Amino acid sequence: MITLGMTNLCNIDGVLKAEAEASVPILDRGFLFGDSIYEVMRTRAGFMFGWREHLLRLTKSAEGLGFELDLDTATILQRIGATVQAAGNPESYVRIIVTRGSGSAPNIDVAYATGPLRWVVMVRPLPTLAPSARLQIIDRLRNDRRALDPAVKSGNYLNNVLGLAEAKAQGATDCLFLDAQGKVTEASTSNVFTVRKGKLCTPPLQVGILAGITRALLLDFCRTNGDEVAEVDLTADDLLTADEVFLSSSLRDIGPVTHINGKPIRDGLPGPRTQRLLTSFAAFCDRRAQTLDGPEMARLRLRG
Repeated sequence: MITLGMTNLCNIDGVLKAEAEASVPILDRGFLFGDSIYEVMRTRAGFMFGWREHLLRLTKSAEGLGFELDLDTATILQRIGATVQAAGNPESYVRIIVTRGSGSAPNIDVAYATGPLRWVVMVRPLPTLAPSARLQIIDRLRNDRRALDPAVKSGNYLNNVLGLAEAKAQGATDCLFLDAQGKVTEASTSNVFTVRKGKLCTPPLQVGILAGITRALLLDFCRTNGDEVAEVDLTADDLLTADEVFLSSSLRDIGPVTHINGKPIRDGLPGPRTQRLLTSFAAFCDRRAQTLDGPEMARLRLRG
């Protein structure tokens, strides 16, 4: 039985369930093969932040795996809103998962994917993340775009799982992937930025990274405020000699990096530019959620 005020809820194909009681069939292709896509969002003051950008990326990820989403935006938002409301958290973590559905046999051939798509919405209290990160540049390489494109946010996450485990075994809190040419790509679940002589730099999408929602908003925010920013190829040495390094993601906004490969960046404390940006960008995101994301989401849900 679902009662208001529970904190960990799931919505599976429109049906609310307690997370501990939720399940998918054994022949679900997301379970069997990671044949699925997903998005992670969060609320700000109760409003679903950046939902347009997240749902657009969800659609692009589906195209990348060769299937078409079968729910419209209003229905998706209705399910998210109903689950968030029932969970009753002060602020919520929201994960949307779309699998290719149950197959007729445990066979990787998509001809066995009889469908329909399976839609899962997970809602939990917004987690409190560590205030800073210690990165390890690991030996494991980022997936090549010609193999499994990191721009597709799929449920096949073993590259990230193993990369993070490798970094933690070396005393770090997160990993940093290079590509086969030695270019910096991204961390396990975050994009990466450097600050050098006041200029903000981040790897370009073409190097093979996820097109982070927070990354894009942050680049626009900085450019609007007159900051010098650039999307350029970076090497490990660029990070090791940077004035400051930070991560960006939907759950953390901006996460200062204090150490790389066990060595401190400057004095081993979050950099002053990063701290100023962290405060101003968070305020911008809060305003955006309340003035743009929330009201339009409510209208779409009502129309649907």
